[in-house]
Amino acid sequence: MALLLGANIPAEIVELIVQQLDPISLISLSQTSRSWRAFINPNHHDLVQRLLALELTPEHGGLVPVFDEVSQTLSPPCESDEWRTARYACCGCMKLLTHMMFDNPAILRRPYRKPPPGSVEAQKAAVTDWERLEPAARWRRIQERAAREEEERKRWRKVVNRRHEPPPNPPDHHPFALVPRPRDPDPEAEAEAMRHLVGTGRHKRRCIECLYRNGNMSSRGEFLHDPAGGTPVPVFKSRHRKFPYFLERLYPGLISPPDRLPRYWRALRITSDAIHYTLYTVRCPSCGTWQEYAALRQFLCHYYMGRFGATDGPVLCDHCHLETHRDPDRLAKELYSRVRECLRDYRETMEHYIRLGWRLLCRDFYSHRSLTASPWLGKHRHVADRILEGLQIAASFDLSISHFDRALDDLRLRFERYRDWLDTELDPATRSELMTGWFRPWVEDYELIDSAYRWASEQIAWLDSHPRAVLDYVLEKDPHRVQSRKE
Repeated sequence: MALLLGANIPAEIVELIVQQLDPISLISLSQTSRSWRAFINPNHHDLVQRLLALELTPEHGGLVPVFDEVSQTLSPPCESDEWRTARYACCGCMKLLTHMMFDNPAILRRPYRKPPPGSVEAQKAAVTDWERLEPAARWRRIQERAAREEEERKRWRKVVNRRHEPPPNPPDHHPFALVPRPRDPDPEAEAEAMRHLVGTGRHKRRCIECLYRNGNMSSRGEFLHDPAGGTPVPVFKSRHRKFPYFLERLYPGLISPPDRLPRYWRALRITSDAIHYTLYTVRCPSCGTWQEYAALRQFLCHYYMGRFGATDGPVLCDHCHLETHRDPDRLAKELYSRVRECLRDYRETMEHYIRLGWRLLCRDFYSHRSLTASPWLGKHRHVADRILEGLQIAASFDLSISHFDRALDDLRLRFERYRDWLDTELDPATRSELMTGWFRPWVEDYELIDSAYRWASEQIAWLDSHPRAVLDYVLEKDPHRVQSRKE
């Protein structure tokens, strides 16, 4: 007989009632009293099931993203606000941690993803698999159940992998003919297979701290050796995110950008609204906390060819640097120089866009051939003389401007004349052909490029008048810390 709510109830009835609980309630019930703890006697498997169930609750785990394996995209994307509260279960240290404490395989590979509602793993998290057995018998039952589930998953994996198998009889009419990739004739079967496969290995998920402590860096991360002879710095590659400009990737929220920024020219024919940057999580050798690599100010801004830049001293995060040297002015100067350099690079990029457009425009008007898709506009040289009169144009058709800031207003007026001529006087066929080359992004974003250049100049001037602004921002917001202080 067992005491339940003040009444004597047979243990078999109590067991049937407890088996209807979810893993979270099971552990909570076992912690209410010694009698319940002795009756339930939870083991490590039950604690893991509770942690994985908490991961799927909105209040503890946040969102459950959907990963499209065909397009390799996440919904919602990583830069959305929902990801700020996303937490994942680490079954090594038994904690719910921010997603930045996990590398890409730990949360994007099929077995480690959060299972969406309606999947088999999500349904398993709703009801416990607890049984009132001796510990040894309970463990054997868990292993037997895991073996049956693995056999079932093998069958479903064959359904998903069927689309990657070559056709049984490849075409022989041509030795170099492309072999068509077979498609699953039953898309519903593949969707059902994914429902059985997503999230099945979450109990094996480990955070980057556990991987580091267990010595699993070789396959998941890497060490960057300090040229100054200090402790090697562990680095884990994280997810891609979109940023409007590089400074926002290093110091998010430090400076508010304009409402609209110009597109980036990845090539003369390809543009993008933002740039994808890869996030890297590093472990400070001094304090042992995981932070976004921008906190280690000695490293260069770019992760290039698999190595960071050389350092001139021991690798320290911003806070450790301040505690070690006790010189806030020195740290403020280093942070100020780094941010100013980023703003200068962005302004130089905007200047390059403006100069490039005018150079190509001069070439199309005055050269006998065009290297771009736009037609030669030599028959409209009278228009070029009206628009480009007074500009110092070098032999390479580049603008010879020594003080670019002073020429912005004049170039803006010349551009407006040119655009009016395009819209009102140029024949539609030629204009349509021009809009297929480099001309479209330059004309459509010229005002934005001009405004972005002026904005960068204003921010540089503001930074020069507030040299400690970056230090105050870092100390107040601590934007690079990934691992919370209590962890």
